[in-house]
Amino acid sequence: MFNSITWGQYITTVTLLLVCYYVYVGFRYYRWELLSLIGIKKVDADTVDIPTVANFKKSFETESHEDYLPKPALDIDISPLVQSFTDEVRAYILATSKDAAKEELLYTLQLIITKYPALKVADCRDELIQFLLTEINDKYPNMLQPIDVNRLWL
Repeated sequence: MFNSITWGQYITTVTLLLVCYYVYVGFRYYRWELLSLIGIKKVDADTVDIPTVANFKKSFETESHEDYLPKPALDIDISPLVQSFTDEVRAYILATSKDAAKEELLYTLQLIITKYPALKVADCRDELIQFLLTEINDKYPNMLQPIDVNRLWL
């Protein structure tokens, strides 16, 4: 009997039987895991959305004109923005040398201000102008006047 089959036939038959066995076990016990590998997901009975009469009635309700108008702006806390602005201004003033030119200082401050467009219309604009004046005049006495700083915000 052992002389009637070759080793190649034996290995082929055992491999085929093992593949069939693993396909059966995988299909029988791991069906959804294998199907999810190729993108098929199982839909639970709890997640099926059945249309109701309330949803049907809602589709016929009239819509109001206000739904399409822009919503009023909410009060947004800009304190992190103000903190970032003041930190950047302080860092720039500390990094400048004592012989900085007024035009260079104003230009760089204007670049910093343009990074924060929300501060141009903020309620605390006067306090920011005063902050700029005190910070700059502490390092460079009498270099800037209030009118110079006001022009930066235009």
